Amino acid sequence: MVFPILKLGALAVKTMSKPLANAIKRRAKSHPKFRGTIINFAQSYHKINVGLQRRLYGYSTNVDIKPLIEEKAVETAADLVGELVVFGAVLL
Repeated sequence: MVFPILKLGALAVKTMSKPLANAIKRRAKSHPKFRGTIINFAQSYHKINVGLQRRLYGYSTNVDIKPLIEEKAVETAADLVGELVVFGAVLL
């Protein structure tokens, strides 16, 4: 009986944290200093992700990985930050 209540509570916290995550995503896209930070974070994330995928599928890993376009990097990092906020809220 306790497990369904905990699961329902976690779902409620996740649902309530979505607007906060969306606000942070909007702010991250428009704030110049934070935007520069998240672009660097997204580029690093992209390099690690592509490198791991190439290794997993057996492709050569000694190739240059093209960086993301700035807008795509901002979008990727903002989504990642939003998901981290939701995940962090559920863990609390």
